[in-house]
Amino acid sequence: MRAFPMNNRPMPFPSELEESEPLPSPALWAVCDVMSREVIVVNPDTSLQTAAELMLEHAISGMPVVDEQGRLLGMVSKTDLVRQRLASEDESSVTLPAGQHLEDTTIVEDVMTRHVLIVPEKASLTEAAKIMVNAGVHRVPVVSSRGTLAGLVTTSDIVRWVAGLP
Repeated sequence: MRAFPMNNRPMPFPSELEESEPLPSPALWAVCDVMSREVIVVNPDTSLQTAAELMLEHAISGMPVVDEQGRLLGMVSKTDLVRQRLASEDESSVTLPAGQHLEDTTIVEDVMTRHVLIVPEKASLTEAAKIMVNAGVHRVPVVSSRGTLAGLVTTSDIVRWVAGLP
């Protein structure tokens, strides 16, 4: 099925459309062929303020947390940040004089999700898609054979592949 812009012209019949080549099976494509290699990452000691600013600046909803060697330690998401903010508001019963506030020293390590699903960079698109669908997630870190972060595959990457877009 193809999408067409709304206008006053009649919609063409399927017989009037040229057929495109079918996509190769996703089982034949590796995750490394479609994943994002330029990934915004944070370290565990990154402040939550910095993590939130990065997410907003790059219009992303989560990012991997890595150590100095690039090994994956976990993921931090907007949901983690919101959960932390709500918890800190519930716990704060201290009343400060006007104009004063407590400095938030919470870091990514305090709120990140440590147990994350991963896929090897040679995994098939089928494997990655099944992991995302079964877990109800939209992004999965991709790790190299050395155990370091190689990239991130998202449902958007897979949709771009299905659409035949770069």
